Amino acid sequence: MRNAMLTLALLGLLPAASAYTLKITGLVSHYHGGEPMSGALVRIYKNGVKVDAVESNSFGRYAVRLENDADYVLRFSATGFVTKCFGVDTHGLVWEGENNVKELFVEMTMMEVLPTFDPGFFDMPMGRLRFEPATGLVSWNKEYEEWVRPRVDREMAIYDAHWGATAEGIKPSDEEGRYRR
Repeated sequence: MRNAMLTLALLGLLPAASAYTLKITGLVSHYHGGEPMSGALVRIYKNGVKVDAVESNSFGRYAVRLENDADYVLRFSATGFVTKCFGVDTHGLVWEGENNVKELFVEMTMMEVLPTFDPGFFDMPMGRLRFEPATGLVSWNKEYEEWVRPRVDREMAIYDAHWGATAEGIKPSDEEGRYRR
């Protein structure tokens, strides 16, 4: 049986193994209202080094293709908005002939910078993605998501309080961002 499989493989009758690369497409939108944002900068860092940058188009769309066997950070920024990012791990089995492409859609919502809000928390990745080149499977790191989600919710509640107070011309009353009327 083994010889028959080898013979079939040599004759090209068995399907060739092929791996995947990852293409991330998505939308950059405004946190308040959800409108697409054109001209947002998406910087791509591979193993800690900036390797590329693209801008979202007039419909807020962007697309980047990532090579396998690397750690990436996609960092989203726009003038007057809080910079946000997420991480991607593309390590896995890699071989010649990686001609299949797995496409993943990721929307990034951008918040306006407020003078009374510290955006430092958002320097951390909002999520961590794992891509397996051999199978094309994509998954978000659930442990990281369980850790970061309550912190994101807390920071967004503070941001929303600052947003409402800024719109009403109210100043924060303490370090935690609480407001007095």
